[in-house]
Amino acid sequence: MSNENTNHPDEKQSLKEEYDDSATADDLDDSKAKFLNGKSGLDDQCVIEVGSEASFTGLGKDELMKYASDPFWVRTRMILFALFWIGWVAMLVAAIVIIVVAPKCPKRPDQKWYQTDVVYQVNVKSFKDSSKAGTDGAGVGDLSGVASKVEYLQSIGVNAFWLNSIYKSGDNSYDNNDVVDHKQVDESFGTMQAFDDLRKDTKKKGMRLVLDFIPNHTGKKHEWFTKSEMKEVGFENFYIWAKGTGSDPSVNPPNNWVTVYNTPAWTYSTDRKEWYYHSYLPEYPDLNLRDENVLANLDGVLRFWLDKGVDGFAVQGLQRLVENNETSTDEGTAGEHTVDQPENLGLVERWRGIINSYSDKPGRERVLIANIEEKGNNTLDYHNAGIHIVISDVLIGVDDSCDQECMKDKLMSTTEGWRGWQVDNENSPRFGSVVSEALQKAWQAFHLLMPGTPIVYYGDEIAMKNGVITNNSDPVAKLPGQISRDPYRTPMLWTSDLNAGFCAADVKPWLPVNTDYSYSNVEFNRAHLVGYTILNSFEDLVKLRSKESFQFGNIEIKIYNDILYFTRKAEGFPGYLVAVNRGSKTAGFKDIADKLTLVYDSSGTNSVGTVFDTKSAPIGFNDGGVYVFEY
Repeated sequence: MSNENTNHPDEKQSLKEEYDDSATADDLDDSKAKFLNGKSGLDDQCVIEVGSEASFTGLGKDELMKYASDPFWVRTRMILFALFWIGWVAMLVAAIVIIVVAPKCPKRPDQKWYQTDVVYQVNVKSFKDSSKAGTDGAGVGDLSGVASKVEYLQSIGVNAFWLNSIYKSGDNSYDNNDVVDHKQVDESFGTMQAFDDLRKDTKKKGMRLVLDFIPNHTGKKHEWFTKSEMKEVGFENFYIWAKGTGSDPSVNPPNNWVTVYNTPAWTYSTDRKEWYYHSYLPEYPDLNLRDENVLANLDGVLRFWLDKGVDGFAVQGLQRLVENNETSTDEGTAGEHTVDQPENLGLVERWRGIINSYSDKPGRERVLIANIEEKGNNTLDYHNAGIHIVISDVLIGVDDSCDQECMKDKLMSTTEGWRGWQVDNENSPRFGSVVSEALQKAWQAFHLLMPGTPIVYYGDEIAMKNGVITNNSDPVAKLPGQISRDPYRTPMLWTSDLNAGFCAADVKPWLPVNTDYSYSNVEFNRAHLVGYTILNSFEDLVKLRSKESFQFGNIEIKIYNDILYFTRKAEGFPGYLVAVNRGSKTAGFKDIADKLTLVYDSSGTNSVGTVFDTKSAPIGFNDGGVYVFEY
């Protein structure tokens, strides 16, 4: 059956020829689209070809020039050009106005870590013993014990700590000041590896570590002294030697100089047949700090520990480093020829130069600390010579009898220079025994929030009291007119367990543990339902100290209605009022601000965050309060 819609092959060929013969020039133009095989039945396909070269249909040059000179377009271009420059100038003026008028960011001083951190002083011997019964050093605190309490220090806000002497010392050393090797750790404290581990761990945690530096003297068993006593070449003048006087030079000392304990400062050497000078005990002969060999060796000691990553040194015996060169001179006024000699300042400058050479990057500053007994402008002199923190002694020994006027005078007695504040130390009665419990938290606020660096002696955060000693261990107590320092150095009270967690229960501690250890310890202070403890107070105050006005604000100290107070204000930041009520009158601070917001209450009875009218800020008798205000 045929299909009428089916084309015959001959018919297809005829149609192709007809199409090709009818093609024109326009059909072959590459710039145009062409339909190929688009007729029905031609190979069953349709193909579209497009030329590869596009045609340009824009305006020519003559046409463009006609528009360019047209008044309408000239005017339009000028208007747009003017609008562009007006907008640009307007934005520039606006930027300048914003910079000038807008509030500026408050200026922050370039403070170093030793100006912002709280420094915690550790008597290693009394801090924590890691030894077991029957092992060497059992009953004596050690470096591993310190390492075990690093997290505790961090938890109370301490980021820098100072270890009292850990150096290898003479036999039965009481305070490890009779150094026999400045570059070794005393066996009772552990090994150098224990120190390295402690430093590695604390450095990883971002904590600072300060050591004692004892340049004034060595132990009598130090090889330097042994060689000097025998006049070995190079060591003859390592110490202060002088011949005796009178018909028997072995009996009559060179002069009448005395020690810090008011005892004779000269001891005769039967080997050398001369007298050697000592500022402290006879077992601590003074180095001759005018001898360059001595100084070079001490420089090496500093560099040795700095290379181990130590962040600074507390210079011991700083005021007695150098004596009058004329050893035949008799002492007039107490300390006239042995205390605060001008050469001391030159030595500080020398050691500061070494310290500075290691302070190579921001945040890695090294520091020199020293405790100075204030006389005239000596604290400022030592600060200017290079001591970063001059520790003030004005708060040491302050008890309840010091009223608001007395305390104000003490706080205002400081001179220029960055101060370190202590309320006690290893040589003075403990703060917890001197100040009544009712007043302890208030005085704690003053200690931690004054301008300067608070230096906290171990146990002060729980107001440890003096220990009760029956068998004295302190060699100084054997001297006329001196008392034992044992009560100020008793073991740290950690728990209510036997020996207060200082050492194992079956170990005898080197000094007796305080009898109140069952409730005056860290564990008890952190227990629930015991009220607002002295440790709670310490932690809250350390947090407050991080505020800008406490970090670098100005201070003003005043008395109002038996209220002793000071304000701390840093420009651009909220101000703070710190007050303690030494009377029974109502506080009023209308001259400071309209409103005060409570941020700390030593009694723990008032709610932090409460806003008070300045006419009646709530501070009970012997209580302390801290308020924030806008000004």
